[in-house]
Amino acid sequence: MARGAGGAVSYSAYHPERKPGVRITVPATTANLGPGFDVLALALDMENTYDVWEIGNELRIEIAGEGAQAIPKDHSNLFFQTMQTYFTLAGYQPSGLFIREYNQIPLARGLGSSAATILGALTAARYISGYGMDEDRLLDMACSLEGHGDNITAAMRGGFVLSLELPGQKRIVRKLLWPIKLGVAVFIPELLVSTESAREVLPQQYSRDDVVYNLSRLALLLSALQEGRFEDLRVAVEDRIHQPYRAELVPGMHRIISAAEDAGAFGAMLSGAGPTILALHDRDVHAGGQRIGGAMARAAAEFGLEGRSLALEVRPRGMDFRSLPSDPSGATLRL
Repeated sequence: MARGAGGAVSYSAYHPERKPGVRITVPATTANLGPGFDVLALALDMENTYDVWEIGNELRIEIAGEGAQAIPKDHSNLFFQTMQTYFTLAGYQPSGLFIREYNQIPLARGLGSSAATILGALTAARYISGYGMDEDRLLDMACSLEGHGDNITAAMRGGFVLSLELPGQKRIVRKLLWPIKLGVAVFIPELLVSTESAREVLPQQYSRDDVVYNLSRLALLLSALQEGRFEDLRVAVEDRIHQPYRAELVPGMHRIISAAEDAGAFGAMLSGAGPTILALHDRDVHAGGQRIGGAMARAAAEFGLEGRSLALEVRPRGMDFRSLPSDPSGATLRL
């Protein structure tokens, strides 16, 4: 039985087939979809890729893409800290780690960047340590670290998901049907909104009218998606639980949503905690996503809000991983 630095038991000897490197790919996600606060989420075809090796005797972190200048490259790095949380549970101490982050998901924009980081780090640590944890336990651990389960669940499972926590019991996860006809357009402002600040503006209590309002929209949303009644989506994505309060964090939010709908979107809403605005549109309409994205960008500019618009697809699969060659120089990836 091998032991790493500090005397912790190393389980790598029990996994001779395991290579020292792993690549984890995790998709972006959008949560809530209007009335489904902390319950519904959707995986998108934008992803972060994390390459990790147990190599050397120190920590080395390289970052490319989104957040390359802002994300720390030392022991305060979220990916590294999350790996350490898993290693502590596993009783494992790596001799050294080399971490490469290739980020496409913008930071603090409501597209699940922290969920991708946490899920990717736990999966990498599971692989490196050889300490087995089944998918349900890994999901629960990731949700606990993230603080809510919607983005985490969609990132792990892919597609359109419902995630429900039951105290003391196994989380209920259901993968729901997403209509092929529906595409996604997003406007991503050059504005940072942390999940913590977006939750601080929410009230502690809601009126009965607001609760009923959201329940009716959530029921209509699921019905519209199941039955293909996309004309109902404009009303179905309305919300009184989080969007009215978060509007103060996103200049011109209501105007941007209206511009998306005027340009042909079935409905538009905040993506997660924001500030990204997400619009649902008909994929069969040529360049519809680009037109809607452009309309949102022009509306945002009226409020001095700069950003970029993208047309995205829903990603049916979730996180995946594969082993890497022992030599990091043999693993390259172009963003």
